Formats: sequence, structure tokens, C-alpha cells
Amino acid sequence: MQLLIKNAHIVDINSPYNLQTVDVLIEGDTITAIGTLSSKTAQVWDAAGALVYPGMAELHSDFGEPGNEESETLQSGAAAAAAGGFTAAGVVSNGYPYADNKTGVEFIANKSDQSPIHLIPIGTATKGRSGEELSEMFDMHKHGSPIFGDYKHGITNANVLKLALLYSRSFSRIMVHPEDDNLVAGGKINEGETSTFVGLKGTPALSEYLRISRDLQLLEYTEGALHIASISTKEGIEAVRAAKAKGFNVTCSVNIHHLLYTDQPVSRYDTSFKVSPPLRTSEDQQALIAAVIDSTVDCLTVDHLPKDIEQKQCEFDNAAFGMAGFEGAVCHLLDAIDLPPERVQALLSTNPRALLGLPEICIKEGGVAEFTVISQEGQDWTGFASKAFNNPMIGSTTKHAIKAVVVKGSIL
Repeated sequence: MQLLIKNAHIVDINSPYNLQTVDVLIEGDTITAIGTLSSKTAQVWDAAGALVYPGMAELHSDFGEPGNEESETLQSGAAAAAAGGFTAAGVVSNGYPYADNKTGVEFIANKSDQSPIHLIPIGTATKGRSGEELSEMFDMHKHGSPIFGDYKHGITNANVLKLALLYSRSFSRIMVHPEDDNLVAGGKINEGETSTFVGLKGTPALSEYLRISRDLQLLEYTEGALHIASISTKEGIEAVRAAKAKGFNVTCSVNIHHLLYTDQPVSRYDTSFKVSPPLRTSEDQQALIAAVIDSTVDCLTVDHLPKDIEQKQCEFDNAAFGMAGFEGAVCHLLDAIDLPPERVQALLSTNPRALLGLPEICIKEGGVAEFTVISQEGQDWTGFASKAFNNPMIGSTTKHAIKAVVVKGSIL
């Protein structure tokens, strides 16, 4: 099938057509021509001057399946990701059976073939996410897992993380969660004025700084490759900035919700804002935004963690951690922060794609046709594809809109 996209404003620093408004002819999943074009046989779709980025990729999110299908499935999660502007997503192992062997990885990889977007399996770093014994990383890598991590479970045993970094350094990267469980100690929100006001147990920012500092020391010792996910504090991002200045092989990501919200909404006991790491102070938020702009942060992530009504419509203390966000996160981000187009491309496409082992997209003749199309027509966020109950953006309106994604030869 041929598709002719008219009036596409290209945003791709690697493309000879960067910042030009052109027509793009696609056949299958390949760009066959770019310019001022017409066709009598192709399906014609008018982008009307909307921004056409290389396809955006989500580094780490929970799709529910296997194990938590009541909250999300690969099908509903993929539909939600596409609606939110993503053409690829890393699928973490957050339900039993865990993806700690090639069978678990192959389950996701095989499902990707039937999915509207690319689903990339992320195998666990330890068996059963126990933090005590290494998983079969090399075998999983050969079967499709480009990076490994235990998602929200930090690897408390320093020797195990040391071994993981040593073992994987020739073929992969270890992704870690930045919280010291001993200091979290049952905390529900950020430790500070808000936790005191609402009477909820707080998690100190120190828990993040100490875990990141330890992990960076292990990285230096092993000369491995590390990705620190979900950084939420000023001290945490400053530690990573210093490590990068020393030449450490470390990348990092920040969740979009930590850029959009502080811990203030928690004062309303809204369980949609109960996340791990917790939402922090405005000082932390501004430090993260500065790190996003100055390129300390490599990727922005939705960290989509869907929960059903029973897990969230209850007392705050008893509610599950996690925020769904595929639908709405990117547009709210672009509304809230004036990011240069090249940073948007790096944070949401180039860098996460590299970490997921995906080829970089270049919008040129002969290139792969995989795009995210964003306009400023405005969008009402209703009628979600996700099964999740816990998306605080339900019913919101944004100035930016996801006009379409083009992936696998289809426009969605």
C-alpha cells in the first residue's frame, strides 16, 4: 500500500529536509520520495503543517501482560501507546511469570509481530526479580532483550549488581531503580512539608541519592554500562551529571510526571499521584527540568504503570504505586516545557531507540517510514484505549495534539 502524506513539517536534525514542509510518499514501511508530490494511486493524508518527528519510543513501561491482565494487556497497552504518540515501547517484566529467561522474552517478542507498534522485551537482571541471583541475560539478549533491569525493584545486594555489571558489559546495559529500600521503609510520598501536612509516611530524597551514589561507584569499579531510571531529585541528577563529567558509561531517564507535577496534588489524597519514586518538591522539579534542557538527561519516559479501580480507589496508604500516562503525557509535556525540537527528538526518539536496540530513524528517501505527527490543534483526552483507572490526565485538554503515528506501513 502507498501512503502520501501532504504538508508534513519535518523535525529531524539528521534529515536533509529538517524544518521543511514537504510531501512524503511511503510504500510499505519505506520512504520512496520526498518533495512536492502527487499520486493517483496512493492513499492521501494531509498533515496540514503538523510536526513530523522520527517515531517516538518509550524506554520502560508496564503492559500488564503476563500476570496483570485485569489492569492492561499488550493489545490495550500498545493501542494506548500509539494514541500517545509512540511507535515503539520497552515492555518491563512486572507480573508473574517474570521475563528472566528466553521464554519470557520470546513471549513479548512474538506478540510484537501482531502489535500495531514495536514491543521490545526488557528481561530482568535477576531471577524472579529477587535481587539475589543473576538471570540468564546473555541468552535473553540473543532472543531480543537489549537491556536488563528489575523495574521498580532495586538491586539491594551490591555484590549482585557488581556481578551484573561485569557480566553484561560486553553486550548490554543494566537499568536500575534509584531507591534504597531500607530508607524507603514503607514511605508513601515524598518526605517533607506535604507528608507532614497530610500525615502520611514520607520517603526521604536521601534514599535516592545514596542508591545512585552506590550504583555509580560500582559502575566505576566494574567499567560496565548503567542506566539509572526514574530520577526524581536534585541531588540524584547532580550525582549523575558529575559521573558523566568523569566519563562514566552512564545514561539516565526522568519520568514525565516528575516534570509535570510536584507533591502538592498528594495533599488531596488523589491516589493517581502515588508513584515510585514519589513526586518531589518544586526545587527538585526545576533541577530536573534544567537537566533535561542541558542534556544531562538522556531520555524522558512515561513509565506507564496501569492499575485497576480496586488498586487505586481506596485509602491512600493501601493504594498501589503507579501512574498510567501513555495517553496525554507527551502533549502535556510539550505544553508545560518549551523544549527545542532537537531535544524533543533526542529525549523521546533518538536516545530511547538506541537503548532499546532500535535503528535510528532518518526522514529521507529510502529511510524507514516511522513517524510521530504532532500538531497544535488541541486535544481533549477522553475515550482512552488503555484499561487503566489511574491516569490523572483523563478529561484534560492540551494545546498540542497527537495527530497520528505512522508505523509498520500503517497510519494510526
